[in-house]
Amino acid sequence: MPTEKISAANLIGTNVYGADDAKVGEIGDVILTGDKKVDAIIVDVGGFLGIGEKKVAVGMENLKFMTDKNGNRYLYTNFTKDQLEAQTAYDKGT
Repeated sequence: MPTEKISAANLIGTNVYGADDAKVGEIGDVILTGDKKVDAIIVDVGGFLGIGEKKVAVGMENLKFMTDKNGNRYLYTNFTKDQLEAQTAYDKGT
């Protein structure tokens, strides 16, 4: 799926799958650069029912957007859930 055809509003809540095809989390937010280009996707990993989730920023070069024949969106990354959970949590201030 071409990234220029994707809107942030349509991405929030999309399931994210890792290198082992297991669900690693879901898209929690989209971070833009000063010139309004996508800088990173925030993936909410871990936790249960929203409690204890960790927000991790993943650069676009590590992501692949896909849709199935029914129009359902999916996001794939090269990382496993364990690798994402080991990353430093996203800090809006930095």
